[in-house]
Amino acid sequence: MSHLSSALMKLKTPLGLSVIVLIFSMFGCSKDSSTPLTPSSQVSQPKGTIHGLIKNWTTSEPVASAKISLAYNGEVQTTVSDNAGQFSFANVPAGQYQDSKGGIVFSGTYTLTVSLVSYNSSQSDADKKYRDYYYSAVTVVFTSQGQVDSTAVSGLVGSVLLNISYLNTTIKGQIVDQNMQPVSSAVVTLYDETIVPAAAIAQTATASDGSYSFAHVDNGLTVWIKAMSQDGSLQGNLQGFLTLPANVTTDSLRSGFSAERIMLQPVDNINPYVINITPENNSDVQPSGLQIVYTFSEPIKQTAYTRTDLPLGSKTMLDDIVFNFVGMKKSAALITFSAQWNSTFNQLSITPNGIVGSAQYTLNMTTVFNSGKITDAAGNTLVNNAKITGDFETLQFTTNGGSTVPDAPAVTRRFIAGSFSNLDFGGGTVGLAWNYDANARSYNIYKSVNGSPFQLLQEDFYGTQFAENSGSLVVPLNATDPLRAGSVSYLVRAVSSDLTESASSNVITVTDAVSPRLLNATIAAASGTNNWTYTLSFSEPLTISTAENLSNYSFFNTGAVTFTKNAANYMGFSGAAYIVKLSVSTDAALPVGYSLGVTGVTDLAGNGMDQTANGKQF
Repeated sequence: MSHLSSALMKLKTPLGLSVIVLIFSMFGCSKDSSTPLTPSSQVSQPKGTIHGLIKNWTTSEPVASAKISLAYNGEVQTTVSDNAGQFSFANVPAGQYQDSKGGIVFSGTYTLTVSLVSYNSSQSDADKKYRDYYYSAVTVVFTSQGQVDSTAVSGLVGSVLLNISYLNTTIKGQIVDQNMQPVSSAVVTLYDETIVPAAAIAQTATASDGSYSFAHVDNGLTVWIKAMSQDGSLQGNLQGFLTLPANVTTDSLRSGFSAERIMLQPVDNINPYVINITPENNSDVQPSGLQIVYTFSEPIKQTAYTRTDLPLGSKTMLDDIVFNFVGMKKSAALITFSAQWNSTFNQLSITPNGIVGSAQYTLNMTTVFNSGKITDAAGNTLVNNAKITGDFETLQFTTNGGSTVPDAPAVTRRFIAGSFSNLDFGGGTVGLAWNYDANARSYNIYKSVNGSPFQLLQEDFYGTQFAENSGSLVVPLNATDPLRAGSVSYLVRAVSSDLTESASSNVITVTDAVSPRLLNATIAAASGTNNWTYTLSFSEPLTISTAENLSNYSFFNTGAVTFTKNAANYMGFSGAAYIVKLSVSTDAALPVGYSLGVTGVTDLAGNGMDQTANGKQF
């Protein structure tokens, strides 16, 4: 293949896999790199062949029997590498692009999946195994060995090289403090420095003697190790990169490596921040004996500005604190107050004077906290805690009066055909209803997503029926190929006439409650006699372990023909459905009228197959 250009591109894959894609340009075509390419409408979409090689990058030995899939345009091709580690995909669609000089370039972007599950299971030596799966998005620019006319292009060829290595290296070491004493429960992180600097690939914690171990690390990597004590006060790292031996000359190819001891040193590069405010923002509190308490993540350095024992006008932080009364029926007015630090200087209490019931107040500390004068002992300035409202924002609260506090509402979920129903993984409209309470002025509705803290969704709602779109019920939200099931939860609190909230209602939690359905099943002949590949399309993302369990697929009415199930591979989202590739071999030609049934396959929420759509007759 000396006629192919030598351009080379490296792609980073999960856990340090190096995928190298050879990029070719077509003869007779020139491309101005400064001119954007635009889709060509002059030539119909061609198809080409992608040749590939998969090998061990430390031993250069080819990897046979690796199952490799190429996905494009909702279609998937699957093949197996031969004894030379070679594989190929024919009739792969290539895109068409035309540069500013009229030359045509053909390329395509594909999802490449490598499964070594069968390969690994056949290895008696556990140290000669690879990762079960490798994933990558590869872009191939084809070279043309055929002719271009008005309707087609033939003879397009591209290449892919996959380098992988054994997971047979174990790294051991010890973490100690500045007194050379072991540090237990320290967090130790292993970084891959071979291709992309500081790519974290594993994390562990130290034992009581400060020891740690990383097993099943890729053979031959260059790595770096960093450690931190459990409370973050001590940190340290290797003083250089660690190159793991390739061990290509040994028979066992086993690699054990002891890293040098890492000493942790005290550090303070973390800015202080407010970790708690009492009362919380928008709370309703008793007016008597009220104190507003700010608790900080570490002690605050005491300076002339932080003094609380001087009168107003002394250029201390007291001059910058603004405490306001915002009355229901009265005009706003400033509130006098006093302030005091605790003995360890990590807590500031502000005591207002003349607080009354059934009123609204604001406390503004933004000028103080933005001054740059609130620091820790190391001089790190106070920073905003985005999870708390009232530190770098105005704190608001109300005081309760003599009205009766409503009871906690009893909330139910509404189910009405055509309006509110069970939801699938995409989510939809959730209907809620609760009882009326004569002591309730209004209701506040709160929502939690995937177990996060409840956040105010609707304030001062004056009805007893509420509807809201849940959003996606998978994680990540709105992903086409999500990782796990998600949930949303709701609760309601009644609000009294003087803005006192009741206790929380019961929690209504909504998850995917719709069973997955088999949308379609197609069959294609695979390599060899009576070898078949069934492409199964499902309506929802599936749990991989159930989708790849061969016992969950059955054939019926096969007559005298014996069906042998060889492998099931979950391919994920194809653009329209979720795909499983089922490889089957038979001892004779396929019979007429046989059926395929699916049981035991579940979606991410654990819902089993819809019994009305779990089979296909051929």
